[in-house]
Amino acid sequence: MRDGFISEDRSNDGAQVSDTQKVRRLVCDGAEKKLKLVTQKRPKWAVDNGPVTPAFATGLSNRILNRRKRLSLTKLVDANVSCPSAGVVSSTKFDKTGRVRYNRLIKMRKTKMEKRKLLLTGGSDGHARIFVREHSDPSYSMLGSFHNMNAPVQKVDFLPSGSNKILMASARGLFQLNIETNVIDRLAMFRTAESWDAGSFVLGERDSRTMVCVLGRQGRVGIADLQSRCKVATLNSNGHVKGAVFSSDGKDLVTVNSQGTINIWDLRMHRCKQQLFSNEVTNAVTVALSRNNDLLAVGTTNGTAAYYTRWQGDTTETSITPFINTSLNTGIDCMHFSHDGKMLLISSSKTKDALRIIDTSTGYTISNWPTSTTPLGYVFSSDFNRESTELVVGNARGRALLFAVTS
Repeated sequence: MRDGFISEDRSNDGAQVSDTQKVRRLVCDGAEKKLKLVTQKRPKWAVDNGPVTPAFATGLSNRILNRRKRLSLTKLVDANVSCPSAGVVSSTKFDKTGRVRYNRLIKMRKTKMEKRKLLLTGGSDGHARIFVREHSDPSYSMLGSFHNMNAPVQKVDFLPSGSNKILMASARGLFQLNIETNVIDRLAMFRTAESWDAGSFVLGERDSRTMVCVLGRQGRVGIADLQSRCKVATLNSNGHVKGAVFSSDGKDLVTVNSQGTINIWDLRMHRCKQQLFSNEVTNAVTVALSRNNDLLAVGTTNGTAAYYTRWQGDTTETSITPFINTSLNTGIDCMHFSHDGKMLLISSSKTKDALRIIDTSTGYTISNWPTSTTPLGYVFSSDFNRESTELVVGNARGRALLFAVTS
């Protein structure tokens, strides 16, 4: 046995991990070497309160439940280094449609028709910027910019239909931007004067048509078709709706209210077909759904992240026990899954460096990142790319930090 050998003490498997950990360390006691159980303080950034194991997972072996995943994240050149934001980067989005060209901008730059990666950022300086990285380029460069006069950009996203359009939200409402023609159209379906929150929009696709969902007051949820620019339905939910997300096929919409109740809506019949609730989840503020619809996650105001692995059912009302992760202690602003659902990213803008990545197979936080030397700052937005090989993090300093991800 080598000096300094450390192995984790498994006597507390299944319990929550505190800010200290017990390890067995080989120490010298005079001329004799002994293996003693000592208490070692964990780094502040690596505090992992661990998952509260749901009832259906108690039959799994401790060896599988306590296997902790490690990631390798390499810092790259900032994605917006060619044109940083003058304010907070409130929204960052990778293009996940796989589109390869924007005709007008390509002609302006005289580049070849080859595959490229696109990134969209929105900031409090009122600008929505598009960045591109050619196949052979080591970093991103700015492809175009749109300015929203006298109003900070709250959220931006690529339309999933593959068209050369993006959607931008501000305090003035929703705007659709055509990148080829540089035309900006204001959408009249959801006016802020009618108590609709444009910054809460989410996009989905059903039968090759792009749908947009916007949250309103008193439990109202508006659904509109962007092709016809007509409102399709207005759903009425109990409580104040805090978040919404479309299913991958666009047939269902998942919403969560402030009490933590999850409603699954059938968009063909415009009715609630299932309701989920859990005593462990209250004061919800955001919701996320994996690409294959297998995992459903909810974030709360106290930093608790709860995700459900068996949430789809035939009954109208279901009480289920989720995985609970409490690695953050402030309200969760951003939450989303990787492309394969193996990682869940959560972040909070209330505390510096408050970003965590959860291994969904075990419920534990990735303990080796971020580190105490990772310059994240106050995180306001983040996103994985299509293959989850890159991670972008928008912070209060106007930077879009870029990391290469390998597991």
